[in-house]
Amino acid sequence: MSKHLMMLGVLACAIDVAQAQQAAAQADNTDQLQEVQVTAAKYAQNVQKSSLSITVLSADTLSRGGVSQAEDLGALVPGLTVSEGGGTVQTYLRGVGSFATDASAESAIAYNINGVYIARPSGIGPVFFDLDRVEVLEGPQGTLYGRNATGGAINLITTRPTQDFNGYVNLDVGNYDLRRVTAAAGGGVTDTLSLRGAFQYSYHEGYLTDGYDDEDSTAGRLSALWKPNDKVSLLVVGEYSHSTPQGEATVARSALNPMPSNPWTGPSSAQEQPPTAAIPGGTRILNDGSNDILVKAVNAQLDVDLGFGTLTFLPAYRSTDVNYLTYTPGFWFRTNETSREQSYELRLGNTTDSLKWVTGLYYFNESQTQLYQLQALPIQEGSVDTPMFTKSYAAFADLTYSLTRRLRLIGGLRYSDDNKTQEGYSTAVLPAPGITNDYGQRDFVNFSWRAGAEYDLTSQNMLYATAATGFKAGGFFPSVPAPDNSFEPEKLTAFTLGSRNRFLDQRLQVNLEAFYWNYRNKQERYLGATPGGTTGLLTANAGKATLYGADVDVRFKPTSQDLLWASAEFLKTRYDSFTYSVYNPSVSALFVNSYPPQASGCTLGPVVPYTANDFIPALRGDSTQSVNCAGKPLVRAPQWTGMAGYEHEIALPDGMTLRGSVDAQFSGGYYLSPDFISSGWQKAYVSENANLTLSTRNLWQFTLWGKNLSDQAIYTGGGRYAFSRGVQAGGDPTLFYANIRAPRTFGVSVKKSF
Repeated sequence: MSKHLMMLGVLACAIDVAQAQQAAAQADNTDQLQEVQVTAAKYAQNVQKSSLSITVLSADTLSRGGVSQAEDLGALVPGLTVSEGGGTVQTYLRGVGSFATDASAESAIAYNINGVYIARPSGIGPVFFDLDRVEVLEGPQGTLYGRNATGGAINLITTRPTQDFNGYVNLDVGNYDLRRVTAAAGGGVTDTLSLRGAFQYSYHEGYLTDGYDDEDSTAGRLSALWKPNDKVSLLVVGEYSHSTPQGEATVARSALNPMPSNPWTGPSSAQEQPPTAAIPGGTRILNDGSNDILVKAVNAQLDVDLGFGTLTFLPAYRSTDVNYLTYTPGFWFRTNETSREQSYELRLGNTTDSLKWVTGLYYFNESQTQLYQLQALPIQEGSVDTPMFTKSYAAFADLTYSLTRRLRLIGGLRYSDDNKTQEGYSTAVLPAPGITNDYGQRDFVNFSWRAGAEYDLTSQNMLYATAATGFKAGGFFPSVPAPDNSFEPEKLTAFTLGSRNRFLDQRLQVNLEAFYWNYRNKQERYLGATPGGTTGLLTANAGKATLYGADVDVRFKPTSQDLLWASAEFLKTRYDSFTYSVYNPSVSALFVNSYPPQASGCTLGPVVPYTANDFIPALRGDSTQSVNCAGKPLVRAPQWTGMAGYEHEIALPDGMTLRGSVDAQFSGGYYLSPDFISSGWQKAYVSENANLTLSTRNLWQFTLWGKNLSDQAIYTGGGRYAFSRGVQAGGDPTLFYANIRAPRTFGVSVKKSF
């Protein structure tokens, strides 16, 4: 409490000084920082007037950052890491996320496009084009966004059609044979109907030496906005995207074994794994990986002004078909997945000077199929065929009430009911033939809430304090019979204290925030035992975790030609309890050496005989043992992150302008997986970017750009090689395979607007 009072005192002094400076300042309004409008709270509001923990990326920021897929967001938002496992997107925000690698996994960060939830981590697709903005919400969003928004939400808002005819064509070319064409155009067809079409083709060669980590995607979007009068509007959006790259792959890392000098050496370049593998000669990895993801979607938003409030209806349908072949550490993995999801949200709300409120009903239905084959010859071979079905119902309400002219109170509540069913079978060929019935059916009910207060110190300075909860529904995983094939929901409670401020006639913006998060039943995926005597990715509830920290965001516009920005976040995380059980195969006639001891930086428990397969002579002596990771930090949760940048614009003759900008992202070190081994540690880094843009009076833009200029090897996720030898405590020779960001890239962009 004393720290909070001290912070308030310092802030009050800063406000007094800044207001005195502001009174003496003579400034032109055109030199001020622009206001940013968001709709994250289900109604439009100025970010500086809200208590949302939010980072907003404008269309210009997305374009300059070269964002064409979800992975690119990680270089623009402090505390956010995004990587891919096979064809699925893995998103972590402040250490909260999910190691999504198959259809059984769901993200803990909810992706939404135009207010519609995207359920599949593999179904996000190359939709990051012709966007008005991206809103990254930090912390649990259970009240307004429901399940699977434990750690936050990422909202994509597409550019709406207008009556005015406008558009652009943009061409990007660069190293790694980058070729990206983005185009959009639209306008009024009649006095009441407007259309807009947008298209993107994006291609680049693989960043890895054997062709992996490439891009080859085509996407299109058609939007129609009908406004028959000032009371009714209907927006309909159809989307199509198709990605057919060779796909994502991981690169080898080990603390003690010599690795290639080039961090982007592909896994098949050396043809074999390094000699740390227990399998004689290693597991051969080829460069014939492939990825084929097809997404089709349609959604609508109907708004009707009823006078006392606005009635909004959002129906949506999304179809995702995934087919990929990838080589995870030690495994050959081929998967076919389908998802058919539909959702309906009906809400009623209104905003006045004294009361802002929204209430609604929500329904979600998803049917999935999952068929994959897994091989780690000669140790393991099997397949999984598990259809899955999810139905979710919710009712919610949220309001902000002005108790006085300066003080506002916040309250919200959401009831959610998730019903999940898994069917089908898992079939083992090696180490022993067998079939597991994967059936399971469970119902998960949850109440999420939020409460808080906002107080205006002045018209440009506010304080806020909030508390909120969120949850991620439980679920199932294959290869284990019920009831051991399911896991419980995870829940997070967050407390936030912050301040938003504008000074110096709105030239200086200083936003501060402190937070404390309490995590319960965190869902973690790990390589563990199955009753069939095989290894697989299982999910366990990790117990409790604590996260706390603070961030500061500063933007300063000293002149109309200059802009400086900087942000920094401190994050401290700890697993208060985290224990799970792992599988240790015995010596088999197929091996010369014994299977290596468990590789983990955590505390290993005693070896316990695993008797389920004692009738199989080759597997006698199988065992399990507990792994206790209490006291470890959360994965992908660096203690320090931030960004800093500077932009300057020069006026040239004949109406031309030249704008240059430089920025850098920094991060402390962090673990990439819950193995907590030294070869799975990403060290601290700084990554730099630069842009130089010439704009002409007739709406041409020519940009020279470079990203990751110092060619930093930045790893975003991964996992240990299942059959690698390992030792506990201190350095280890364990082989680890990690996802890696792009190396140094550079190129030129040409844009014509009209």
